[in-house]
Amino acid sequence: MSNLFSPNKFLSEIKGSRGPAKSSLFLVKILPPPIFSRLTVNKLADYIEPLSLLCEAAEMPGKSFATESVKIYGPVYHVPYLATYQNITLTFINTNSHKEKLFFDLWMNSIISPSTNNVRFPKGNDSGYLSRIEVAQYSSDSSFEREIYKVKLIDAFPTSIAPQQLSWADDAFQRMSVSFLYQTYEIVPDSELSDTYIKQQGVTSPSFPPNFNPSEP
Repeated sequence: MSNLFSPNKFLSEIKGSRGPAKSSLFLVKILPPPIFSRLTVNKLADYIEPLSLLCEAAEMPGKSFATESVKIYGPVYHVPYLATYQNITLTFINTNSHKEKLFFDLWMNSIISPSTNNVRFPKGNDSGYLSRIEVAQYSSDSSFEREIYKVKLIDAFPTSIAPQQLSWADDAFQRMSVSFLYQTYEIVPDSELSDTYIKQQGVTSPSFPPNFNPSEP
């Protein structure tokens, strides 16, 4: 019987998969919600574009199933009946302009007005606060930088801005954590793995088959 674990097999698998992925190589893009369309293009860009650069920590979305215990005959088994998605948290570095903080303040106020406390129905014609967030992870191979995994969070919106501590004893950068909920997420197929990279590295492309939709069985 062959050895179940072999250092050579482990290294070969890691090398064949182009090395281990690094959690530090990522990019987050937040699309402005429709309700922000009243801002001019230049002013909106002042809010949106820096967010990708200032996002220092992010999360890939999680997914789980709610299940029901069923017993007809024999042992109990579980039947999944509902997909649930965990919220994600993005952490941003604050600048002295505080544009990133003001952006999320405005977004939160567009969901529930601080003056009237009226709740806007998320799918209503006059709400416009749902948006899309893209989270992409990049290859750690410095010779060919590319996206290796990317998701789109559909109908996302912020649910909380964490308190920010201020202290004379702390001279570190100020940071802001924002939590988001979303209806679902889509996996973006890996269709940009170039033939040049495959030939250079001698690896098999992990791209999805043609016409493959990760959202469908």
